[in-house]
Amino acid sequence: MFKNYLKIAFRTLWKNRLFTGINLIGMSMGLASAGVLILFTQRGITFDSFHKDNDRLYYIQTEGKSGRYNQTVYPILAQLLKTYPEIETGTHVQRWNNVWLNYKGKDIQADTKYVDSTFFDIFSFDLQYGNSRTALKSRESIVISKKVAGSLFGNKNPVGETVTVDDTLHFTVTGVLSEVPSNSSVQFEILVPIQNLEASPDFLKGADWYNTFATVYLKLKNGTDVQKLESKLPAFAKAHFSKDVRDRKIRIVPLTEYIHYENPGFKWLITGSVTITVFILLIISINLINLNTAISFTRAKEVAVRKVTGSTLRQILVQFWTESGIVLAASLVISAIFAIYYLVPQFNEFRKERMQLVLDWQQDYVTVLILVGIICLIAFIAGTYPALYLNKLDIRDSVKGKISNNPQSKSFLRGTLIVVQFVISFGLVIGAIAVRKQVTFMRKADMGFDKENVLVIKSDMQYKDGKVAASQFKGIIDDLTANANVKSVATSAIVPTKYWSNYNVYMPDDEASREIVFKHVGTNSRYAETFGIKMLEGRDFSDELDQDGKNLPVVINESAMKALGWETAIGKRLRQKNNPEVYTVVGVMKDFHYQELKEKIEPLLHWYEGETALNSYLSVKLHNADQAKGLLAELEQKMNKIPHKKPFQYFYLSDELSRQYNHLDGIWKMLNFVTMLSVIIAMAGIFGLITLAANQRVKEVGIRKTLGAGVGAIVVLLSKDFVVLVAISILIGIPLGYIFALKYLGSFEYHIMIEWHIYLTVGLAALALTLITVGYQSIRTALTNPVKSLKSE
Repeated sequence: MFKNYLKIAFRTLWKNRLFTGINLIGMSMGLASAGVLILFTQRGITFDSFHKDNDRLYYIQTEGKSGRYNQTVYPILAQLLKTYPEIETGTHVQRWNNVWLNYKGKDIQADTKYVDSTFFDIFSFDLQYGNSRTALKSRESIVISKKVAGSLFGNKNPVGETVTVDDTLHFTVTGVLSEVPSNSSVQFEILVPIQNLEASPDFLKGADWYNTFATVYLKLKNGTDVQKLESKLPAFAKAHFSKDVRDRKIRIVPLTEYIHYENPGFKWLITGSVTITVFILLIISINLINLNTAISFTRAKEVAVRKVTGSTLRQILVQFWTESGIVLAASLVISAIFAIYYLVPQFNEFRKERMQLVLDWQQDYVTVLILVGIICLIAFIAGTYPALYLNKLDIRDSVKGKISNNPQSKSFLRGTLIVVQFVISFGLVIGAIAVRKQVTFMRKADMGFDKENVLVIKSDMQYKDGKVAASQFKGIIDDLTANANVKSVATSAIVPTKYWSNYNVYMPDDEASREIVFKHVGTNSRYAETFGIKMLEGRDFSDELDQDGKNLPVVINESAMKALGWETAIGKRLRQKNNPEVYTVVGVMKDFHYQELKEKIEPLLHWYEGETALNSYLSVKLHNADQAKGLLAELEQKMNKIPHKKPFQYFYLSDELSRQYNHLDGIWKMLNFVTMLSVIIAMAGIFGLITLAANQRVKEVGIRKTLGAGVGAIVVLLSKDFVVLVAISILIGIPLGYIFALKYLGSFEYHIMIEWHIYLTVGLAALALTLITVGYQSIRTALTNPVKSLKSE
């Protein structure tokens, strides 16, 4: 019997091959897109949840004047373990520097984290080689990733081999990591015992009960009441924190919340992915149901004959389910190929340097089951509705071709589904336009500094002899300063777009009660000149005036001066809350955007680093960009003569400024693809429906033409219902699109507004596209010779 169902199903699908093709293409592209988005959503909602005993894993968060953030003071871990027996164990995961490893002349530097020996007692990262229980017990042990191991040792097991760390230390490789999941907030390629970091005087200088730069993870004992434990922490803070910050609050937060505080937009991204997935599934489902329902009217006689010959409702349902199932099964195969070989690589390209999608059938069985479930549900709905409807029809009327509710009459359900489909497509179009316009605005906006003709060289090339390098590098800077093609030169630890999230509390020296949180970084002389940052008053740093060390000059921005309530700032004195040293303001910069336009300009302070050449960046302002090529070649030659480990690297500030919005470009490209997909599917569905309607009204059109109806009247007759539905969709979609655009753009501190004519243009474009789609088939039908159309069957 099943063989018979299949035979009839294939015959029916081939007979209606236009509609089968439309369904197949729409379903394949839709399921592929939905599958990738479901995979991303699964990775997102399971972020950091793959560890054993995940329900007992937490981290320490600080709440202060600048809000809540995922760092705390370094000594807190040891004291918490001593004080509270509810805490089973804990570990630091500390960023400080990326170490250099050397093995038999091969050098490599990779993402390094300093951790406690208890690291693997908390986190369930697998080791390809080595024993996680003992891998970090020795101070001279080191755990490396597969990538680092491959670069240094090839394919052999390196456990037990000795590597040189930072040219002087000798460590034993005790473990090689398996792949670290992309949905882990803890990412690394090298693990080093934290005792090595604690031996550094520079580190210990800041590792006190004031500075919050440490990331601390905890594993609580079974049955621990987290709220009760957290309620004890205010007393703990008063007992141990520096007297200036005893009002800080300590939070114990589940590990799975880490990513959402570190990247507040991540939750929005997941929500957006879920929403778009639902939209895609709605569109392809509506298309399938609409076409299946419309085609079903042509099968009324078939169903009537089946009933006359003894077929039951169950058998009719099975026949329709089989046909829907074949289309969907074929779509699933095509969509899997399309997703694996095109969409996933494209998606990862969109999300460069962010969570990547790596297909793992064992891990991703949930996604596969969800897709299969969705397919079964769609097949069930698409097959059930037409079968139930046709089964209700009177057998005598069906056999005679007299169906009271035929496709020529208006179907409220079908019209509603078309409206919903187009409203979704309209919303996606508005969303894609909003994202694109916002990105374009941010790339072209006045940032408050001059981004053109600024060449930035990464001057920290890990020189083997710092003193020799400093001496030689000073000569390079002197040569640049004397170069007629160079307008200005500056060395600095940061440049615009590269500012750190480094904060401290400052107060006027004569008004200790006024506390302002400043972002603060170090710069040198000619910084403002090189980047074209305007000074509201005073001056920028000067090597001639400031390098004597007697003066502690600072330069603040306009927002800082306003936050302090000053009308003028020159000569005013500031100090940090935890530092008795007094700084003197020598200049006020006009506000400039040192970070993305998504963020508000915060109070900013630059301190003077002193005349030094070996800094992170060497910035060169040129008179003309055409001069850059020769200058770069000369610089590379001179800098490569200094013994170093890192390669010569550079970027143009204008390019870097544009690159910082690449993640939004990725969102736009993804949204743009989905938008095009939704429009294509919607238009294909409309084309299928108008084709079916035209085919079923051939004789009517022939009679009307015989009675004198013109081509225009026939076209209006066939297409007016579809045009009206699209017009209704536009009327509903415009306010919904406006609300969406307003909400999305409102998430940016500096944003554009979508002009009214954009909505009008999109609406008119939708109408025009609909008219072209339905008009083509309508005109074709209207031009049919009535002699042929009026022939009897």
